[in-house]
Amino acid sequence: MRTWMMSLPILDAFAGGRADRVPFWEVWYAMSGLTRAILGRAAETPEDLCALAEALGWDAISAGGVNINAPWGGSSTASDGTDHYVPRGMKALEGLHDRPFPDQSQNLARARAVAEAAHAHGIAAVLYLPWCFHTITTTVGLGALGLAVYDDRERLHDAFEWVEQRSRRAIKEVAIPSGVDLVLFDGDCAFKTGLMVRPDIFRELVFERTARTVELLKDAGIPYVMHSDGKLDELIPMLVELGFAAVHGVEAQANDLAEIKARFGRQITLIGNMDVVFLAHADISQVREATLTMLRTGSPGGRYVAACNTSPLDYIPQENYVAFAQTIRDFRP
Repeated sequence: MRTWMMSLPILDAFAGGRADRVPFWEVWYAMSGLTRAILGRAAETPEDLCALAEALGWDAISAGGVNINAPWGGSSTASDGTDHYVPRGMKALEGLHDRPFPDQSQNLARARAVAEAAHAHGIAAVLYLPWCFHTITTTVGLGALGLAVYDDRERLHDAFEWVEQRSRRAIKEVAIPSGVDLVLFDGDCAFKTGLMVRPDIFRELVFERTARTVELLKDAGIPYVMHSDGKLDELIPMLVELGFAAVHGVEAQANDLAEIKARFGRQITLIGNMDVVFLAHADISQVREATLTMLRTGSPGGRYVAACNTSPLDYIPQENYVAFAQTIRDFRP
């Protein structure tokens, strides 16, 4: 069992403690222009990441993701400039068990270096892991997955278990020895109206194998977090049952933060809720007011971490994101 730096505000929030300010963790971040404006260069080293975090007030930084050599379908850019997954159908799962597990030495070295730098600056380090539902669904496509639920479910179970076995290995080879403070599972599994598949089928596909995966983290004393876009009210009870410390997203277009907070705020820490599309189009005064509303709604009783609901990108005016970050930094519950 690891001895944790429980003085880190974000870890206190995950443990249910209350602080004199709201922690801030930008779970996904891709504003390269703002990074260059702040640092004068891209954030390439652990010290760069720490400097960016300190400038924006983040309480955690990324220690990278782990490649498990999944047969990802890829992505393409649409006419509006957004990226979208390109599914490959069930044929993408052919030869799944012949795919070698990548050497993790570079992932371990990177995660260890980020954790050491982060701890020197009083910041948490986060390792990102794949999760079975998101990995397989984005590979084969939701349509193919829906059909397979009824005519090839055994193959789905095999593929889901393949992902979790590799994530367990990554936990043993990277997460535990690296000294990172928490693990985030990339787990999109919901539309704006609810889970992508029926709740009973969803539970059948993911619950037991996810429980075996997170047991390793639980035994090591490493808190774990789930990210999902979409409506969370059917997902959160299962996450609570599995011992997740927090859930990220709380997408404003799909969730009422006040309602989710009232229903689940004592059981799990909520992360996020700021709409990146709003940040892209609002003026600075609107950004500050919306951020204050979010903070006043999410912060009572603790167990809340401020963030965007998904990746802030360069289409967001830099001054808007800075106003968002400064409002969080200045707010006191």
